[in-house]
Amino acid sequence: MEQSTKIISNPSSLLVKLGIAALAVWFIVHRVVGREEAGKLWQDVVSIARQEHTFWILPLVLGLMILNWSLEAMKWKRMMRKSEIIPFRRSLEAVCSGLTVSLFTPNRIGEYAGRVFHLQIADRIEATLITVIENLGQLFVTLITGSVALFIYLWLYVPMPPYLFAASGILLFAFGAALLVMYLNVNILEILLKKLPLPVSWKQYLPVFSRFTPEELQLNLFLSLIRDLVFTLQFCLLADLFGLELSYFQVLVLIAVTYFTMTIIPVIAITELGVQGAVSTYFFSFATDNLIPVLNAGFALWIINLAIPALAGAVLVFGFRFRRRFA
Repeated sequence: MEQSTKIISNPSSLLVKLGIAALAVWFIVHRVVGREEAGKLWQDVVSIARQEHTFWILPLVLGLMILNWSLEAMKWKRMMRKSEIIPFRRSLEAVCSGLTVSLFTPNRIGEYAGRVFHLQIADRIEATLITVIENLGQLFVTLITGSVALFIYLWLYVPMPPYLFAASGILLFAFGAALLVMYLNVNILEILLKKLPLPVSWKQYLPVFSRFTPEELQLNLFLSLIRDLVFTLQFCLLADLFGLELSYFQVLVLIAVTYFTMTIIPVIAITELGVQGAVSTYFFSFATDNLIPVLNAGFALWIINLAIPALAGAVLVFGFRFRRRFA
């Protein structure tokens, strides 16, 4: 009887999976594809596709989407081997499923559950903490690159006294350096958390923060930086495709500042498109009056990088393993 309370029965498990898949499809169709902008975007895409010198951009952006999530799957697979050895394919399936579940949760925290339920023998809590450590690398890279971009943004577009500009640069540099040092010394969390009056059942998981070497953390940061460059390049290509007349350097700086701001705003992933549109148009308005290409690029990239993998994940959630095997 006690064991039956620890797992989800097969009929209930199927209902949960069906519910997640149905909600994901409904959200994407009615909140993304059903938006009024979708029709205008499709017309622009068809019009652009007829131009021979631009037909290669969309396939390239789609290819970069595959590279983007393949890198994420590689990162998670490498980090998760501390708890369970998983093949790359299952890691990629877990990443897509995580995207599906994240649609309904603030700041995509449901992504953790969507991933760990693809594991067979790993402890769920330990696997979640490892996923947190892995995702912190991507978060910190976004904040560090965003800090650099914000410094350049202030230099290019925001007039201010030299002393204030210098102070801003020092603060942003210190912020980025602090994040880098914190991540490469994530084992300090174990020491700090052990001093708190936490339940013993919680403290047994704290050693996970000391299981990664500096070299492993550096590799995770490097792969996170590559991912950051990949989806930034995607936006640059799409912005160029839709007719934004800014240099790639300007677009890179402005979109990095947008991502930086988006990272610190708590949002539900399904509403992220509207928030990103507002944030990106604010920053890009300092460089151009033609903001339609910015909105089109953001909308297209959201569909390519989130909606398409999340739809794939809606099928892959049926591979969830609510019952954990023991090695």
